[in-house]
Amino acid sequence: MPASLLEYFSEANGDGLNVSWANAVNSKGRLGAALRSQAMVLEADISMSMNSRFPVPIMAHSPSMISDITLDEWLHETLPHNKGIKLDFKTTEVVEPACRVLARVAEQIRGPLILNANILPGPNNPMTPPVDAWTFLTLSRTRFPHSVISIGWTMCNEVIEVMSGACIKLGFTRETVDKMISVVKEFSLMQPVMFPIWLLHLKYSVPEIQRLLFQVPNSSLMAWCNKGDPVTLEDLLMIRKAFHISQVFYDLPDDLLQHFYSVT
Repeated sequence: MPASLLEYFSEANGDGLNVSWANAVNSKGRLGAALRSQAMVLEADISMSMNSRFPVPIMAHSPSMISDITLDEWLHETLPHNKGIKLDFKTTEVVEPACRVLARVAEQIRGPLILNANILPGPNNPMTPPVDAWTFLTLSRTRFPHSVISIGWTMCNEVIEVMSGACIKLGFTRETVDKMISVVKEFSLMQPVMFPIWLLHLKYSVPEIQRLLFQVPNSSLMAWCNKGDPVTLEDLLMIRKAFHISQVFYDLPDDLLQHFYSVT
């Protein structure tokens, strides 16, 4: 398996902007559509089922913990295709069971495998507990040595509060970034590392995140936002200038993404 997304997707010409994503592929219907699409990487969320006799990993994101497809079924549908896979572990309890399922088919995965979890608390004291760093990083590093490890920070209701005009802190402090650097060094991560960061935090933290990428070799960013977030084209162009094009991937709403393409 290639060491990075850009090595696998040669058609991206070394530019993270040219790697396309299908998000929240958490149902049979969305999976079928994503597999037929031009998306290079499928992103899906893993949670533990709450309504089965024997709990199993399913494809779901809180608060909805119901899904019509398990992780095992999802993987078997996806494996015959040359798509990248990004799996987002939502809780600590799902990590080990999901890794057992994934390990059974790991050698059959044709495209890049990205394993994601929010392992540190982010700004504004989010209530959602982080995924346990030791559990996630130990299993992902040892069982899937050819994967890309994606690690981030938990969030609270920043999106809602920003839209309502509430005064919240946007951006990462040097201390927040230093904690992430310490985790990477503590676990001696040798695989490519990706840091997913909400764009409204990223645009206020460029020097800190530049330092993060400098301190963590073979690392990249996933700059993301949701439809309706107050992200402007100027914000994206500023990020584009602040980092090398090979260092940043973009997970954006279609309309914003197309507008961004048109000016780059």
